[in-house]
Amino acid sequence: MSSLSRDLLRRPSEERSQRTVNIGGETLNVTLIRSRRRRRKMSLQLDSEGGLVVRVPFAARRLEIDGLIFRNSDWVVARRRELRQQPRHTGFRFVDGESHLFMGQGYALRSGADSPEKVSLSDDELRVQAESSDAIRRLLQKWYCQQAQRYFQQRLSYFATQLPWVETVPELRLRRMRSRWGSCSSTGRLCLNTHLIKASAACIDYVIVHELCHLREFNHSPQFYALMDVAMPSWREHKAELETCGAMLIQE
Repeated sequence: MSSLSRDLLRRPSEERSQRTVNIGGETLNVTLIRSRRRRRKMSLQLDSEGGLVVRVPFAARRLEIDGLIFRNSDWVVARRRELRQQPRHTGFRFVDGESHLFMGQGYALRSGADSPEKVSLSDDELRVQAESSDAIRRLLQKWYCQQAQRYFQQRLSYFATQLPWVETVPELRLRRMRSRWGSCSSTGRLCLNTHLIKASAACIDYVIVHELCHLREFNHSPQFYALMDVAMPSWREHKAELETCGAMLIQE
């Protein structure tokens, strides 16, 4: 193997940098993520603290990146206002009576120390058999992941038969993420956020359809949104719902 080939293999797939921008009279933190895997697509998101996360192809120019940010400045201001109006969540303590979300519904946590360790739903309660708060946290994370794998795969298989441009059911991966609900690689592999299983069924379907539309339009162009309108006419409503409750869903 040549030294050039070894250098290429050692290069990270992503490079991150930090900066600030001024939008609406406020200074915002920006996390810029340059990806060698991206071809043309640039995306802009807000994290749970109201900072910007900008994902771009590795060779994207500063002028293009600034253009993306300031073209969407009205959206950024509106979303930050929504985030400030949301009740602050200080994190879970995993104690009895605490409310935890699953498929858009809140369940009161009920714990016990019976063996074996397990999680189950009963009416409006989420029952967890574990001996400590750390064990409850670990068991719940595993349970959420199992439920997400089963349900996401089921819905992905369904929509793969409904959307004419989807030839086969794409490969599905799951990750716990804090700033993205899903992604679609250039090879057609989908990745979904396990936290999404806490959202409503409509929001889950919205994210899956969104990523499946990227199989045909690998961008966020007018053609992409026209495709979304055909695939799911009510997608804007579900997107707004997910943006409103998103900060709560990613709490652990």
